[in-house]
This record gives sequence, structure tokens and C-alpha cells, in this order.
Amino acid sequence: MLTFAKASIRHHRGGFAGVFIAVFLCAALITALGVLIESGLRGGTSPQRLQAADVVVGAPQSIPVPEDLPAVFPERVLLPATTVEEIEAIPGVRSAVGNMEIPLATAEGDPVVAAAWESAALAPYDLTAGEPPQAPDEAVVDASFNAAPGSRIVLSHGGIPTEYTVSGTAAPVDGSNPAVFLSSVGAAALWPHAGSVATVGVLAEPGVNPAQLAADIEAAVSGVVSYTGDGRGEVENLGGAGARSMLLLLSGSLAGIAAMTAVFVTAGTLSLSILSRRREFAMLRAIGAGAGQTLGLVVREVLLVATAAAVLGAIPGFWLAGFLGGQFTAAGVIPEGFQLAFSPLPAVGAVLVSVAAAAGASLVSARGTVRAAPVTALREAVTESGRLGRGRIITGLLLLGAGLVAALLPAAVPGRAGLASAASSILLLVIGAGVLGPWIVTGALNMVAPLLRRSRSASLVLAGAGAEAFPRRLAAGIVPLALALSLGSVQFFLPTTVEAEAQRQSRDGVVAGYLVSAPGGGIAPELTDTVAALPGVETTTPVASSALLAQTRFLGMDDGVQPVGVQGIASENLDKALDLGVRDGSLDRLSEPGTVAVSTALARESGLAPGDTFGFHFGDGAGGDAVVVATYERGLGFGDVAMDNAALLPHTTTGLNSHLLLTAPNADPAELVSALEGLGLSVLDREALDAAGSAERSAESWVNVLAMLILLGYLAVSVGNALVMSTARRRPEMLLLRRLGATDGQLRRMTGAESALMVAAAVVVGTVLALPPLMGIALNVSGQPVPTIQPFVYLALAGGTALLGIGAVAAATRFALRTEHS
Repeated sequence: MLTFAKASIRHHRGGFAGVFIAVFLCAALITALGVLIESGLRGGTSPQRLQAADVVVGAPQSIPVPEDLPAVFPERVLLPATTVEEIEAIPGVRSAVGNMEIPLATAEGDPVVAAAWESAALAPYDLTAGEPPQAPDEAVVDASFNAAPGSRIVLSHGGIPTEYTVSGTAAPVDGSNPAVFLSSVGAAALWPHAGSVATVGVLAEPGVNPAQLAADIEAAVSGVVSYTGDGRGEVENLGGAGARSMLLLLSGSLAGIAAMTAVFVTAGTLSLSILSRRREFAMLRAIGAGAGQTLGLVVREVLLVATAAAVLGAIPGFWLAGFLGGQFTAAGVIPEGFQLAFSPLPAVGAVLVSVAAAAGASLVSARGTVRAAPVTALREAVTESGRLGRGRIITGLLLLGAGLVAALLPAAVPGRAGLASAASSILLLVIGAGVLGPWIVTGALNMVAPLLRRSRSASLVLAGAGAEAFPRRLAAGIVPLALALSLGSVQFFLPTTVEAEAQRQSRDGVVAGYLVSAPGGGIAPELTDTVAALPGVETTTPVASSALLAQTRFLGMDDGVQPVGVQGIASENLDKALDLGVRDGSLDRLSEPGTVAVSTALARESGLAPGDTFGFHFGDGAGGDAVVVATYERGLGFGDVAMDNAALLPHTTTGLNSHLLLTAPNADPAELVSALEGLGLSVLDREALDAAGSAERSAESWVNVLAMLILLGYLAVSVGNALVMSTARRRPEMLLLRRLGATDGQLRRMTGAESALMVAAAVVVGTVLALPPLMGIALNVSGQPVPTIQPFVYLALAGGTALLGIGAVAAATRFALRTEHS
């Protein structure tokens, strides 16, 4: 049978070329996503400011979650300053240095990270001129400042400028990122967490093994985690752990979509290949071959072609992973310097998945053909039946029903669970439509058949007759095109719907007339009173932003720990700064200790109401319990939790507010702006206030768009390949029509009309399939089933679908007719 399979492949090279291309692209795509998934498990950033430390010690930066990934704390979890002395007393430790990171801004507004001079040994930085800093207003800087010892520079912290004397200049030993070093007294004055350090860098005695020393430190000191090698970069750059989690979530979901799409496309390609060989299979059955033998032949053929294609396709998958990683970095999803993890495992997995998908698709596609009676198979080699078996009908209807239920689930299930259900429902709907593909073609033909029959155009009459005779062939083109349009629509318009509602809530909820920020990423709490004292300022409301880790629920059951956005706001005169859309309770009670307000979405998701206790972890790992005093509607624009500003600030790494909201109805705008800019602050109007989490959503949106473009590219090549195969196998039909008097122009118009019918049906089906998920998403985020659809993007998707379908058929038709002339 193996020899027979090889001979069959050589005889049907054209048909198997399409299968080869589909599996090749499938393996490349799954390899790339596999590399990203593995990077989510093993990737990370290399140490920079702490690269000279043999061991870096930090506090646990995540909490375990049963049956899920650990939940990463978004803020720095601090260590007591006494930890430095405990570590230094451990045998094998030459010295231990407590490290702190202080965000500053230059006079030009460029952000720079400062630390105490003792931390310079951990980079390491060497003093090239001058002396180490001693006084609070002295600093050591690198060459990028173009400042010589004795010169003066201005650095601001939280918008408060300070003039420093450059006591010396330093250079990194091996090109580490530039930084500023203050004296111990100067750094301590700016560090908002007295008695704590961010990390501890450990220099080992000569000959001491870092891994063993790390184990000794963890055994001797409680509540610490030790890092060596490249793991030191993870504790230095908090973005690394978050990036790994993000990679796992995004790549995992995209890999699922890619695998489903690959199975779908491969099955369609194989179906076309097998349909073109029905006469051959019928003859095999007629001369005594059993159904099992014929099916075994098909599977062996597919395994041979798919294995070769998958092995070759895995190779460019590694390049594609590097490209995606670079784009993720540019989008801010993973930090600069994040290193992807490359190993043979993704390629092996991609080969196994691709070959298994092809083998499974061959079984499904060939089963009905090889089991048919020889006479029936010979008859259907000339025409096709649009009738479907009862099992297939029931399966397709069940899938469509399940997809519709999942799409509308947000009406009953709020929060992330409902949103995820609506977003994933497109897969069920598309698969259901694929199962019922011939039904869709039959329905489309029933609508247009009367028009085609009354047409005086021979091409249109032939197109209608061909479509009626071969509904499965038409369905094989409609379903993948509809898949591309529907998947693309959901992936593109999900973020636009969420972001549009978030921006609307943010815009409508800001009552204050001005937003004030400072260079360097935050504004010091001390500036609140300074700004409030300016002429004409009526109220000044500081706002701090962070995230909490909270327990979420799904259908009344614990569903894991998720980060939720939190804003720390001063409740005094809050109604003059923000309108959060309070539904129940009062925000006035936020000034009371141990109180929070939560969004209505989080309240419904977690089963909370005013008076209930809300348990959570602050971003820095500290546990908290608070009484819910209010619920509000505009959680998407302002975060799901609001609490008192003074309660949140100590649990942020920088200890700085994000911005100030000012009301000054009687102030002269020009004078107020001039006064604020004189303090070194930036003034923005209400429209400049981003909705909570907009940066993160924009980054995720760009990543989804990029990945979807690659997936659509894969679909486009595969669908084009399938359409070329489908058209190429019609050479005998076209030759017969030519002998009966049809001209080449009429034949091209005939296939053009068929492709136009196919594209029109695909656009309608794809649009109809995409609407329920998008309506469910809109219902989840805004309460109204009206998604935000960008017309030009939709037209581009629909136009691309049409161009792909019509162009592929036209090109294949010209080739087929040219071949027939030769």
C-alpha cells in the first residue's frame, strides 16, 4: 500500500501540491506561536543594572493560583531593609547591597532611573572622573548628560525640580543603560518606602557557586526569592514576568484559533483533492478494493505529503516567531531586551499537530467518498448532491445554536467571562456554518436561480447550472472566505468596541476642566497643595493609578485571580472632578478607612453589593479587605475599583500620583496654564485624559491585529490555493463546453459569475456570523448590542475577500484554458 500511495502521489502531483502548501503554512504558523508560548514559560530579560551581582534577592512577585498560572503583582513587592544585614551574614556573601529605583526626569523631560551610589557596584559602573556623591544635592551621571564634575544639572522627581552638583561621572563597564546615582541621603529622601528596599544585590566570595549561595539565602532568610543567571533580569525588570503571562495568554488563544483554522483549511483542501478523484476511488471499489483499503490508501498518501510539508514548514516558523517577538516589543507588550526561548519543541509540536490535523481531515473528507457504492461514486463524479446526512445536519445546527448561546451569554454573565464567551463564539459559528456548507450554497442558489434561468447570457446560465450541479465545490470556496471575513471582523472590531466605550465613559466622567501631569511618569503628593493655592483654582483632586489582584467568579464559582484597575482619588469635592456614574451607595465614604467603591461589572461578576466585604491584594502584594460603599457604572473608563488616594499611594512603587484634576471656573485660562507650566507641570484638557488601561488595551489590540493579519495571510494563501485547485480540476468540463461551441470569453465570464456568487455568499455569511459575537461584546461593555465597526476596515476586509475569491478563480481559469489550447 505504501508503494501504491507513492505512485498515486506522483500521478496526482497537482492535487497534492495544494495539500502540501496548506500543511506547510500550518506548520510554520503553529511553530511561531509555539515559540512564543515557550517564551512565556522560559523567556525573560537579561539583567542590566544588576548584572554584576552573582545573586539577586527579591520578594515573591506573584501568588500561586490553583490550576492556573501564578498571578503577578503589578507593583514592586518590597523587602525590609534589615534583609540586607541578614543576607550579608550568610557564609559565602562578600557584600549585599540594597537597591532602590527612583524615577526622575531631566530638564528636557526625559525619564531616567536613579539609585544610590552603592548600587553602582551592581551594574557595574566605574567612576571615570570626580568623586562619589556625599551631600543630598550631589549626583554622579554618565556621559549622556555632557556634564563635567562641578557643573550643575536640574533633575525633577514627581514634578519637583532640584538642582544637583555633578560630583563625578561614571561609565558602565559593558554598555549598560545609563543612569543617575545619588548619595545615600539624597536617594533615601526621594525613596517613598522608608525602611524597605526593592531588591538586594549579592556579591559572592571568590569560588562560591551562585546557585548554591542562592539556595542558602532562601533557606536562611524567610520570604525571599533568589535569582541567578538570566533569572536576575526577571526581578530587575518587572515587565518580564508580566510579559511572559501576556505571551502565554495571547499566543495560547491565537494558537487555538490557528490550529482550528489550519484544520478547517486543510480539510477543505483535502476535500477538493478527494472529490477530484471520486472516479478513481469508484473504480478501485469496483475491482474489489474494500472501503478500509481505499481509506487507508488516502491516509497514507496524506501522511507522506503532510509529514514532508510540516517538517519543511517548521523551519520558517522560527523566523516568523522572531518577527512577531520584535513587533510585540514595539507594541510594548514585552519589554526591551526580552529574549525569546528557542528550542526544537515548538517545531516537533507543530509537525505533530499539522500531520495529525491533515490525517484527521483526510479521514473526515474521504470517509463518505470511499464508502459510497461504486455506481453512486461514479454518478457523483459527474454531479454532486447538496443533501446532507442527518448526523451532519444535527451537528451543524447544534454548533450554530451553541455559538449563538455563547455570543449572547453576556446578557446573563457579566464581566470578563461573558466577554470571553462572546469573543470565542465565532469559532463555534464558523464550524457550524462549515458543516452546513452545502445547505448554505443551496439556499443562495434558490434565491438567485430564477434570475439566472431568465438571463439571456449564456455565461450566467452556465454559471447557474454549474453551481447547482456542484454545490459542494462552491461550498468549499464560500466557507473559508466567510471564515476569513468573520474572524477578521471579530478580532478587529472587538478592541474598537471596547475602546470606544472606555473613551466615552472617560470623556463623560471627567467634570474637571484641567488635567495636570509631570514629566517622568508621576506627580508628587506635595504638589497638590501647591497647585491648589494658585489663583483661581477651586478644587484639586489627586488621582493615583495601579492594579489590584482580585478573586473573580463565573456562574457563582471561583474562576481565578485577575488584575483589576484601581484609582486612588481624594473624595473631598469629588463631584466637581469626576462623575463615575454612581448606581448605589455614596463615594463620600471613601475617606473612611477600609472602604472601596467597585464598578457594576465587577460587582455583578463577583457578587458584591454595598455593605459587602471585598478581599484583594494590592499591587505590591499586601493583602486587603475593604467594605464596598458604592457601585458605579463607568468602570471601563476609570478602572473597576476606586479607593481613597492616601490608602493607595503607599502601595505603589513610585509613591506618585498619576495626575491632578483641577476645577477653576473663575480662573483666567492663560494665566493658570502659565502658572502651572512655571511649576514645571504639563497641562492638558479633558480630551487628553486616557481611559483607564487604554495603553494596555492599545498594545493588546495591536498585537491581536498583527497576529490576525498573519493568520489572514495564511488563510488567503490557503484559500487561493484551494480555489486554484477547484478551478483547475474543471479542465475536462471546460474542454467539453468549448467543443460544444462556448468561447473562451464565455467560459471566463461563466467562472467569473460563479466566483461572484461565491464571494457574495461568503461576504453575507461572514458578516452574519460575525454579528452575534460583536453584539454580545457590545452588550457586555456598554449594555447596548451596538458594536463599534469601522466602515473602512470592514470594506477592506470584504474587498480583500472579494478580490481573493474572484482573482484566484480568474487566474486559474486563464491557466486552465491556456493549458487546454496547448
